[in-house]
Amino acid sequence: MKLQIDREEFEEALKKAKEATEKKSALPILTNFLLTAEKDRLVIKATDLENYLILSVKADIEEEGSVCVSSRSLSDIVRNLGSAILYIQTDGDKLVITGGRSKFKLPTVPPEDFPEFPEVIEGEETLSGNLILKGIAKTEYAIAKEEARISLQGMYMRGHDNRIHFVGSDGHRLALFEPEGSFSYELLIPRKSLKVVQRLLTGIEDVRVAKNEDGSFAYLTSEDWKLIIRLLEGEYPDYLAVIPSEFSAEVLLDVDETKKALKRLSGLTEGRIFPVKITLSDNLAVLEFMDPEFGEGREEIDIDYVGEPFEIGFNGKYILEALEVLDSEKAWFKFTTPDTAALLESDDYEKDPYRCIIMPMRV
Repeated sequence: MKLQIDREEFEEALKKAKEATEKKSALPILTNFLLTAEKDRLVIKATDLENYLILSVKADIEEEGSVCVSSRSLSDIVRNLGSAILYIQTDGDKLVITGGRSKFKLPTVPPEDFPEFPEVIEGEETLSGNLILKGIAKTEYAIAKEEARISLQGMYMRGHDNRIHFVGSDGHRLALFEPEGSFSYELLIPRKSLKVVQRLLTGIEDVRVAKNEDGSFAYLTSEDWKLIIRLLEGEYPDYLAVIPSEFSAEVLLDVDETKKALKRLSGLTEGRIFPVKITLSDNLAVLEFMDPEFGEGREEIDIDYVGEPFEIGFNGKYILEALEVLDSEKAWFKFTTPDTAALLESDDYEKDPYRCIIMPMRV
């Protein structure tokens, strides 16, 4: 292998590829990249056996070949070199990287030790990269962590009633983003794969999507990369069944003002849970936090509400995270009873088709 390559383009490709490697693994080969020089491209492969990523970068190839090399070492060297062009070649069992007055030799692993990749299926359905990025941003915060059941550890995607549903839930809250569009697949994408996708997408590209016959893999492909994702197994809960449709109190609030009030209250506590009691009266919401160890706080915010006094408690972190991804200045917070789920959504649902269902808590 012998080639010349633009350092900035190579660095950007390595950043994307590194997201798909295994940082600490019982299989050391998963901490490596497989580099293949062919025709006028340098192809980079990376995998953690859940995500299989293939990237290519333009290069001036003098000799074709393949080599396995440490993803961390190569990325660190390329990032810190100052020259615009890098010269890369193999020398026995070493990979030599030269840039300006710097020269590095890295140990390599035989390419045949690198895991086999599933065959790539080119999708016929296309989604915009910007739409996928927005879907992830609107739902990722609500996805369950590892201790939850498998089916809740990823983002669920499907087409429904001429809309594309992006869904995340941990059993205590549910985020749903449903822009207009069509999509024929059902995908349950793991949390780590979402990080890989976010790193790959710029927002301006179109992404072709496919799924294999047995439903175990999804395929996302663009002009310069191909990503194969091992999908989560299990049936996703009937999320539409938990969305309330009748309410006893509906409040229109200012998103920014409410976020600031919650952030001030959150400064009194530590960790992911801070219980907040919300008391509604005509055109006023009172937010209160009380804890013998951390102290107490009270915030008053103006709202659009006329009706019976209403009191309910929540994990304030859940409300704050739901408000953070809204694209509107105003939002509806709708309640049924103090013991049942509440609905938070944009005041202009056509412009920002996002809603979050949050379970209350006793405070």
